[in-house]
Amino acid sequence: MNSREVVVWLDERWYDALSRQLKKKDTTVEDELNEYLDAMIDQLPEQVRKKISREIWEEDQRQRGSAEANRRISVFRVTQGGRTDHLLTQSAVCVDALHAAAALRSYMLAKGNSTQRFAERLHSMVDIAPEVFQDYAGELMRRTGRVTAVLDIDLDRGEFSTLDALNGWETYTIRDVSTAAWHANRNDRLGREQRLDIFAGRLEQLGIAPPERLTSEGIGPQEQPEATPFEQTM
Repeated sequence: MNSREVVVWLDERWYDALSRQLKKKDTTVEDELNEYLDAMIDQLPEQVRKKISREIWEEDQRQRGSAEANRRISVFRVTQGGRTDHLLTQSAVCVDALHAAAALRSYMLAKGNSTQRFAERLHSMVDIAPEVFQDYAGELMRRTGRVTAVLDIDLDRGEFSTLDALNGWETYTIRDVSTAAWHANRNDRLGREQRLDIFAGRLEQLGIAPPERLTSEGIGPQEQPEATPFEQTM
């Protein structure tokens, strides 16, 4: 949207006197000038006002659409101590399973006797309703490109699940995911794609059966991999 700044030069003494007077009306010089401009716009021919208003509205809609298309969303469901939080983060940078795994590893190594929950450790998160989490999970399966990750992290069971658009829920032990994140991030010189390849490679063949609460949600393929022994300790 194109805008033009209009500068009005006024002796400071006039400005101070006007400000004192307008303060009694709970307004300012700037507010009064804006109202005056609005009154001048109202005096324009109706067809001119309608045309310009329509152009401004269309430009605003295009900008909103562009911002929405560029927005990247990740949603988390985190269970710890019997409590489940549904969280969302959005940014221009994709937040994926590797980000979450690295954050989880850091949290567990530093936790000690702290009572801070993992959900509280995650940055730039907002709470969402369980139904909203499900909506975004469905959007990921439709491959719109806007939702970059749907994660279910259950610290009580020691399970880390990520939703894949082709395979549905894929579940690993937190221990395996933490180890894979360490291997992926130990070399600072590697690019993001290289780290993701290492992360995925370390988890290959380590999947366990997704919990029934995930498969019962009806998201993704219904056929699930056979269970393998579960390890919960770090």
